[in-house]
Amino acid sequence: MKKILIIGQTPPPYGGQIIHIGKIVSIFEKNKIEFQLIRMFFSEDMNENGKFSFKKIWKLLFLQIQTLYKLASYRPDYVYYPLSGCEKIPVYRDIVMLFFVRLFGFKTIFHFHAGGIAEIYPRLNFFMQKLFKFIFFKSGHSICMSKSGLKDPQFLESKNIEIIPYGVERSENEIKPDKYDMNKKCQVLFVGVCRESKGILDFIKVIDIANKADSRIIGKIVGKIFSEKEQEAVRRGIEQGIIISEGVKIGDEKNTIFKESDLFLFPSFFEHENFPTVVLEAFSYGIPVISTKWRGIVDQIEHGRNGYLHELHDIRGMADSIIKIANNKVLYKELSTNAFNDYNKLYTNRLFEKNIIKFFNNLA
Repeated sequence: MKKILIIGQTPPPYGGQIIHIGKIVSIFEKNKIEFQLIRMFFSEDMNENGKFSFKKIWKLLFLQIQTLYKLASYRPDYVYYPLSGCEKIPVYRDIVMLFFVRLFGFKTIFHFHAGGIAEIYPRLNFFMQKLFKFIFFKSGHSICMSKSGLKDPQFLESKNIEIIPYGVERSENEIKPDKYDMNKKCQVLFVGVCRESKGILDFIKVIDIANKADSRIIGKIVGKIFSEKEQEAVRRGIEQGIIISEGVKIGDEKNTIFKESDLFLFPSFFEHENFPTVVLEAFSYGIPVISTKWRGIVDQIEHGRNGYLHELHDIRGMADSIIKIANNKVLYKELSTNAFNDYNKLYTNRLFEKNIIKFFNNLA
């Protein structure tokens, strides 16, 4: 049996990438796959992701020493590592973390939870481009989540690329696609870190327009607010009576909010976005999704079938889609049914586990 060294962050905090690395660890434990874990712990809070601090430098040096020790003592057949997206500081971190792995010729499995690493290469100086190529190019295996996600591993000339979509779990086994009641409020949900590039400012603008056209439409926000800029926008939305902010919710509390919601609005243009799990979570509750044509989202949402796709910052268009669905129960039922069927066919935890086991068992 192959020995796998996993280097990655498991919860907490709770984000799509971190949760799924935790799932892979649990799958390995459950199926008795031989592995050891080096838990990365750069960010104790989702708001810290991608930010520089001297504390992280010490953590990086400690983790690099730990990695070197594991390589020498455990002698893994493969090193599993989740690559960063398109920001320089996280990419520099990855270069340091993987330096000895590549220097000593260990086989690598890169998992592209984040997107956009191919976009950073032209912005690097000559020396960093050489180092970038040495660390990231020609990995043995790569895992991405969708066809759109092939761009990064293909740019890095990965020898073997496997598409394995995320899977999510829901608390119930049935939904009612006709649950939407046109005589009640239409609750439009946002879940995630409330930062500008995740689309929270656009979310509030869309809800404002939609609410003025149909006062039944209100927005509900679940997630930690990133900075004062977003906090001020949320505050104004609450004062207007168009926004409800629930803060961070996990487990049953989060599930309850999904069950109570009618639509999901996710106007993301997040730098590291790749294949957001919140869209899949919405599908798992039969909730149609309105989102943007951004990276892997275009592989999740089929326009007019399980939701609607719009150009980045198309505030008017997204508002019109919400108004259209909110006032057409037949359309809502069709979108809801298709969203839930896609979840059952493509994005369950069971299917994700099956595909991950198959991938690791087939390693040469």
